[in-house]
Amino acid sequence: MKKLIIYLLMFIPLQILTGQDKIITIQQDTINCKIISISNNNILYEQKENGLLVGKFIPTDQVLEFLRSSSGILGNPYRKAGQKTKPERPWMISINPGRSIMLASTTDDENALINYLGANISKTKDYYKQLKHGWNLSGDIYYLSSDNFGIGAKYSLFTTSAEQDFIINFAPLQPGFYFNTPLHSYMYSTMELKEKIYIHYAAPSLIFRQWLDENKKFQLIETLSVGYVHYRCEEQMKFAYYNSNVLEESNTWGADIGLSAGYYPLQWLSVGMNVGFMYARLTEVKFTTIDFSEKQALAEKDYEYLTRFDYSLNIRFHF
Repeated sequence: MKKLIIYLLMFIPLQILTGQDKIITIQQDTINCKIISISNNNILYEQKENGLLVGKFIPTDQVLEFLRSSSGILGNPYRKAGQKTKPERPWMISINPGRSIMLASTTDDENALINYLGANISKTKDYYKQLKHGWNLSGDIYYLSSDNFGIGAKYSLFTTSAEQDFIINFAPLQPGFYFNTPLHSYMYSTMELKEKIYIHYAAPSLIFRQWLDENKKFQLIETLSVGYVHYRCEEQMKFAYYNSNVLEESNTWGADIGLSAGYYPLQWLSVGMNVGFMYARLTEVKFTTIDFSEKQALAEKDYEYLTRFDYSLNIRFHF
């Protein structure tokens, strides 16, 4: 027994110093190699053959034990086949810059400008087209408890803006005007309309990951989150003697789902593409001007939908 202990004490530091990893198969064969990565399904390793490093893998159900000398036997003991382990790099941080398309209908707003104020149809449609397309920037952080599942948090900012000049009939905006007023009483003016929208989203999130190849170079990731949404719209209208600045704000709950495909050029870095869908609905809005501030509940037909489709570049850091 004493000789065995002495042998082990000599053997452990020798293995650590030589930097040699070992895989012991269920047939009791020993593979001297360098272990690259370990998953629930396979162990990826390198061996020298004819002076060249060759990448190989072995299914974990064919492995009895393994040793990674880089971690030391005390910090990373033998793992029995079939025992689930945490991924080598369990933390993920990503940055996702991209574009978005608002999906809610703007027909009622367009009709109000065209039919009520006589705005040009083409310019009106162009204005709301500008407003529907914007930029998004999101970031998230996740901790993977297994190779395929993790939890974390997500934040995103969507912003868009539009600006257009219109020739309008502003008589309907005058006090005492009625719709049966003769046409000759109409008054025309140039109107400048500007709008900026910001939508913030923050939420806890779940992540699901699948590998698309044995070498773990390609991955597919799905995310699901439900959280807080803050809406802000800055609107400015100028025509004739009239100058209006209105701030609209609201808070609500929203949900977001995402799908991304990524490639690992490096072990600690993956790049790919994201697509996502976000849903939120405003049932009340706070209106603020220089003269007053008022929160208004919206009628059901006037609910404001913040639904949008996102597409973006995905850059993930793994550690």
